[in-house]
Amino acid sequence: MLSTLRKRLCQSMLLLATVVPTFGAGFSILEQSTAGLGRALGGMTADANEPGSIYFNPATAGLAEQDRLTIGSHFLDTQCHFNDRGSVNVTGGNGDNMGGWAAIPNFYWVHPINDKLSMGLGMSATSGTAISYASTWKGRYSSQDTEIAVLDLSATLAYKIRDDLSIGAGLITEHADVCLSQMIPYSFMSGGYLQDSQLKLQGDGVAFGFTAGILYRPMTGTSIGLGYRSRINHDLDLEARVRKSPFTGKKVRDDADAKLHLPSMVNFGVIQDVTTQWRVMGDISWTEWSVMDELSVSFDRRVAEALGGTRSQSTKMNWKDCWRYAVGTEYDVNAKWTLRTGVAFDETPVRNARNRNTHLPDENRFWLCFGASYHWTENLRLDLAYTHIFFDSKNMHEPMLDGNAQLNGKVTASADLYSMSLTYSF
Repeated sequence: MLSTLRKRLCQSMLLLATVVPTFGAGFSILEQSTAGLGRALGGMTADANEPGSIYFNPATAGLAEQDRLTIGSHFLDTQCHFNDRGSVNVTGGNGDNMGGWAAIPNFYWVHPINDKLSMGLGMSATSGTAISYASTWKGRYSSQDTEIAVLDLSATLAYKIRDDLSIGAGLITEHADVCLSQMIPYSFMSGGYLQDSQLKLQGDGVAFGFTAGILYRPMTGTSIGLGYRSRINHDLDLEARVRKSPFTGKKVRDDADAKLHLPSMVNFGVIQDVTTQWRVMGDISWTEWSVMDELSVSFDRRVAEALGGTRSQSTKMNWKDCWRYAVGTEYDVNAKWTLRTGVAFDETPVRNARNRNTHLPDENRFWLCFGASYHWTENLRLDLAYTHIFFDSKNMHEPMLDGNAQLNGKVTASADLYSMSLTYSF
């Protein structure tokens, strides 16, 4: 009876790293600097004055002239809705708003050790989100709740080769925390004889990667940066729980494991002074999302038996590499105030409507950003930024219940991001 159930259930639960499209393409979190967000992150790869730039290019610390410490937080309000367009053999509603509020804190410190060597430390969320559908929505057998948080701790060193040239590298320690759930369609597979249940996966993993970069100033007022972040591969140790097994009538717990591959990234940025008060900047980023070609999960014996006996399964994601383009500008009004604005286009890694799924209704997005800095004192600066993210409306066609049902609909979304940080120089 459960031979088809076990296949579809394992497939749908494999999507451990897919989330509602609220940040960068796929499930990247690019919000590493409030000042950078004010100009759509244009020029971050070449900015030696922003501590958060070491996320994009560790060499920026090499041309920093003094200690800088930044503490900030970003508050995101996402609206994301599924609108049914002729789904087949599924009942329920549209799932209400899949988004909601999220907070993204970060911390960066750049410290010149001597005339040649500088150190950078950073702690920030770099991937993840939370998505929650109504319990009776049409896609409940595919996904219900998804919570993913990836936290990075980075330690970098930068060396100033000349006054106009620096190189940098560093180690990334990354912790990934995952919690997701879906309904188990026992009633569908048994013709209504058995009651539906729920499967929940929860666990974490630690993995390591590296970052490297170069910063060059070919002439006064011009900065060019190139940065690289490596691929990071996680082996996640999970606990799987079936809320109520039809075989025992009790909750079933056992171990599970999965692999989560996070992509490498290449960033190229330029900052150009137009006058002593006015600067323009841009960034181009490439992200290796094709690493998300396939996902797999394995269940230990007790949960595997509760799901019909299959211990492992894989799901084809078929993502593609994608690009992000950003341009921005900033203007020093006076000694106290700096104003910023910028725009960006962020390409989705999802190839088409059939690769788009309930875990990741991802779309191309357009960023419109505004920001300002206020220098309270010579050493203390307050940064504020606002970003509105527009998403393309895209169709989604996802087979469900081993091909006996089809979820068809259109996904619409938008997001508002409010950012604030304090930077202290000493």
